[in-house]
Amino acid sequence: MKSFANNITFSRIVFALLMVSSTFYSLPFWMCYFWCGISDILDGFIARKLRQQSVIGAKLDSIADFIFAVTILVTVAKNIALPMYLWWCIVAIALLRLISYSIGFFKYRTFSSLHTLMNKITGASIFAFPLLYICFGLDIAGIMICIMAFLSSFEEIAIMIKSKELNRDIKSIFM
Repeated sequence: MKSFANNITFSRIVFALLMVSSTFYSLPFWMCYFWCGISDILDGFIARKLRQQSVIGAKLDSIADFIFAVTILVTVAKNIALPMYLWWCIVAIALLRLISYSIGFFKYRTFSSLHTLMNKITGASIFAFPLLYICFGLDIAGIMICIMAFLSSFEEIAIMIKSKELNRDIKSIFM
C-alpha cells in the first residue's frame, strides 16, 4: 500500500480478525478492540493531514468498518446469548444494508458505502457495544445500536435513491 493512512486502515482489518480469535474481554481482545477504534480515527485524520485521501482509501475504510462490525457481531454471538428480537433486528438491518449497497452498485457501478454522520454514529455505537453492555446490559445496549443502525440504513437508502452522483462523504440527506 502506497499510503500510510491506508496501511493503518489495513491494520484495522487484521486486528479485527485477530479479535475474533481472542478470548472475549481478555487483554488481547481489548488490545485489538482499542486498536480498531484508534485506527479508525487515525486513518482519516492522517489521510487528510498528509493529503492522501483517495477513492481506494475511502473504499478500504468502508470495508474495514464492515469487517469490524461483523467481527464484533461474531464475537458477541459466540459469547453472549442474544434474544431472538435482536437477531431479527440484525437480519433486518443487514437486509437494509444489502438493499442500499445494491442500489448504489446498480446506480454507480461501484461499492457505495457512505460516510454519513448517522453511519459514523452507528459505527461508534457498534464500537462502544462491549462497554455499553457492561454499563447498561444487553437489552438497552442492543436496542440503542439497532435504532441507530435502522436510522442510518434508511438514510443511506434515501440518499442512494435521491442522489444523481455518488458522494461517499455526504454528511446527511438533510444537509
